[in-house]
Amino acid sequence: MKALIVSDIHGNYLNMKKVIDDNKEFDYLILLGDILTGNGYKVEELINLLNSYNTKIICVRGNCDIDSKLIDFSLDNDYIITAIDHKIFYLTHGHLYNKDSFPNLDYDVYIQGHTHVAMMDEDNNKLYLNPGSISLPRNGVKSYIYYEDGEFQLKSVDEGKVIKKM
Repeated sequence: MKALIVSDIHGNYLNMKKVIDDNKEFDYLILLGDILTGNGYKVEELINLLNSYNTKIICVRGNCDIDSKLIDFSLDNDYIITAIDHKIFYLTHGHLYNKDSFPNLDYDVYIQGHTHVAMMDEDNNKLYLNPGSISLPRNGVKSYIYYEDGEFQLKSVDEGKVIKKM
């Protein structure tokens, strides 16, 4: 199984296109919220790009997301729990549930966005991940996560290099 895990796009079509172009093969495109809001970006092109992958998208709502009749995928969930490769993934944006207020649910991998800072940690056989932001990073590195067959790679948008693996 292969998945792109992206958060805090904030309307940045060019960076989202680069992430997809650099990782042409994926089964899922996991979007962790704050998708369309942003200034000076090509939001219409971003909507068209994401809509072309609508059957592969798993998406949660971010604190900046608004309902849009232009998108062809659901933006209704604050969190999603799904099984990928026999692991339970808990997906959320991070403004309601985060590292300081984990949900009392069973999961193997917890992934959130919201902070715009990439993170990869492990504690008690659980993974805690944040792909950072592909457009407005708070640590200076535009980043996302590429998942393939049990391995998570934190990757730089600009250079396409692997920053960290788990």
